[in-house]
Amino acid sequence: MPRTVAPAPGVIILGGPMSTYEADRYPHLADEIALAADALRRDVPILGVCLGSQILAAAAGARVYPGPAQEIGWFPITVTDAGRRDPVLGVFSPELVVFHWHGDSFDLPGGATLLASSRLYTNQAFRIGNRAYGVQFHPEITAGMVDEWVEAGTSESSAFGGAGGGERLRSEARRYAPLLAGPLDAMARAFFSAGGVLGSGASRLTSA
Repeated sequence: MPRTVAPAPGVIILGGPMSTYEADRYPHLADEIALAADALRRDVPILGVCLGSQILAAAAGARVYPGPAQEIGWFPITVTDAGRRDPVLGVFSPELVVFHWHGDSFDLPGGATLLASSRLYTNQAFRIGNRAYGVQFHPEITAGMVDEWVEAGTSESSAFGGAGGGERLRSEARRYAPLLAGPLDAMARAFFSAGGVLGSGASRLTSA
């Protein structure tokens, strides 16, 4: 795992089942936090999704900690006024049902702009400067991914209602996931364009 972003023009950090504060068990987390911090120092575009958003928050000096409850399933987010004006998060509807699978939360980093919230978690999306974005929900989700995660997530089955809850998540994925494809494409294009990644060697993006 690289600890510096150079020479990549951008960084995307995705999710995982571990917690940001478990670097003693998962040493690669310290590398990912260092990578995110380097991207912030260099003003290199970075997008963190779920665990990635928590890593970005930690890299910016914010506290990451267990949240009030596991948020697993299809729940709405509300895009803030700042989020509606944002070139990246503004592509989403002001009220949108998205997929969540996390149990941790974080403080909003100093100087960051809050872009979206949910009922359980105020800090669902944020921006640091103009090129660093964190989203705790999963805009990249597909129905097939939900199937795989439900099968693999038996240890957390109580959080989504056991087998019956798993079937509900799958059913709702067929309804909601296709609706995210268009906004995800628009979000990705806006992020790459706003960060100056398009046309500058996007094939060399660092993905963690």
